Amino acid sequence: MGKVILVKASDYIVEFLCEKGITHFFGYQGTMIAHFIDSIGKNPKAENHTCYNEQGAAFAAVGYAKASGHCAVAYATSGPGAINLMSGIADAYYDSAPVIFLTGQLNTNEYTAIPELRQQGFQETNVVAMASSITKYCRQITNVEELPEELEKVYEIATSGRMGPVLLDLPMNIQRFEVDVDSVKEKSTGMSFNEKMRQADEVEAVCQILDEVCHAKRPLLLLGNGISKKEEDRRLVRRIIDRLGIPVITSMLGRDLLPADHPLNYGMIGSAYGHRHTNLLACQKADCILSIGCSMCPRQIGMKPDNFAPQAQIIRVDIDEIQLKRQVHKDEKVLVMDSMKFFHYLDELLEEKKQNCSDDHKDTRWETVDKWKEVCRSCKEKLDACDQIAPEMAENRLMTKISHSIKDGTLICADVGQHQVWTATSFDFQKEQRFLCSGGHGAMGFSIPAAIGAYYATKRPVLVLCGDGSAQMNIQELQWIRREHLPITILILNNSILGLIRQQQDSIFEGRYVGAAREGGYEVPDFEQIAKAYGLYGKTISAGEIMDQEQQIFTEYLSDAMANAPSLIQITMRDHTVAFPKTVFGEPMYNQKPYVSSAIMEELLKL
Repeated sequence: MGKVILVKASDYIVEFLCEKGITHFFGYQGTMIAHFIDSIGKNPKAENHTCYNEQGAAFAAVGYAKASGHCAVAYATSGPGAINLMSGIADAYYDSAPVIFLTGQLNTNEYTAIPELRQQGFQETNVVAMASSITKYCRQITNVEELPEELEKVYEIATSGRMGPVLLDLPMNIQRFEVDVDSVKEKSTGMSFNEKMRQADEVEAVCQILDEVCHAKRPLLLLGNGISKKEEDRRLVRRIIDRLGIPVITSMLGRDLLPADHPLNYGMIGSAYGHRHTNLLACQKADCILSIGCSMCPRQIGMKPDNFAPQAQIIRVDIDEIQLKRQVHKDEKVLVMDSMKFFHYLDELLEEKKQNCSDDHKDTRWETVDKWKEVCRSCKEKLDACDQIAPEMAENRLMTKISHSIKDGTLICADVGQHQVWTATSFDFQKEQRFLCSGGHGAMGFSIPAAIGAYYATKRPVLVLCGDGSAQMNIQELQWIRREHLPITILILNNSILGLIRQQQDSIFEGRYVGAAREGGYEVPDFEQIAKAYGLYGKTISAGEIMDQEQQIFTEYLSDAMANAPSLIQITMRDHTVAFPKTVFGEPMYNQKPYVSSAIMEELLKL
């Protein structure tokens, strides 16, 4: 009989995660998680990154997952530490980011047999109950023998299907117990006969969808957050877009799939803040919309689905069967399938069509598509021209100018607020740039810690865009950025107000700026001084100076900051900024403020 090999449980967890390719660990030290952190420190393959609030660790792990498409890990101690992870857990859940959250917990022998007891011990909180509604799987480990199987299970759940967060609660004594390595059984994998049969059915379904799109006169491809974040997958998607040759629109979280100058890129849909030409094309012009990995929720298509694209056939491909139960049209067609599997099938079918299609059919098909693309171009050019001269959209033009000074390959992390809208609508993304933000959760404080995780996922420089409100939500993580000397540049667009809230207060509260402006009890600090206190390179410049300068001068200014990163630039703004274009409640989502002339709108509606 061979010698039994026993490994400390916390060592086993770290080694298991490293073997899965997870080598960066984000968290904060604490008594109940100390064994696990010690095991990170002992493993030469693992790298520990200490935050200054556990929410920062959670968002860093989410940023890592969103930037790379790979699984990330965040940890915290019990009670208050675990609770501080919750906002990041929710963000991962709503935006489908694969993150494993590990929390320390009270020793199992400290629990009583009184379930009604308010607290079982010091810093004990039932984190499993708290996190169960915002995780794909959530469980406390009470027997060390369960650990190997549970680790395999949580990794598989986090990274398969519609990806998302999982949580394991680890009592302190479980972390220090030993695992019998020989008892860990490997599982065999392979495709069954039934899976092969199902694959044939899937190919037929994709073929039918492709035929419908090819026979449409005015098709649109709508791409959302369900598209893979892995760069090799995104290259395949871009290649298929070029082969299909039809106009593409995206959700906010899909905004960076195509560069701004791509001839098929027709912008971002949004019932409140989308591009007006995108909303017009989707709502009034298209006769077929193929949506892939896009929720088509009210924030994208409006509160009344019947008013969205009434003349169009809606075809939806999504891995989440439950999401598809929220219908847009009663006669829509749906396919439950992973987006990348769909694109791989599509790639094969397009190759077959290329070989089998006659030249006569090709000419007829492309003639129809070219007419449709001309309509799209006309709508975009005329409406963009209106926005270029609208005085209310000065901040959009500022964002465009900023974007032209950012090198390709940079990751862009936006927070939540007016600046997020300006970034999504007016930042001219380049081919290798990525756009990360908090989508479904809409969490202020996302961008600074998410930028840290995004850097470690890609080892690429990161530009953070945030407002004066969101910058302060996790401002303590500037110390993390400084400590590890990360190439992160933070632009704080400081208008000394909570901009989106002030817009709402102007609209429905008669301009009473309670909690949103100085007269309502809200103030902001001098962020340049804060940057310098943390040891960052800090500068202040006004939005007016940026707009008055030649592009080359501002590019040099920003390049100097990024070269000296970590750095923070405070951009002082006028205090009455507005996020435009904006749909007014009750108006069709393509008729947005600031309004274009009725003559132009009537002309475009006739196309």
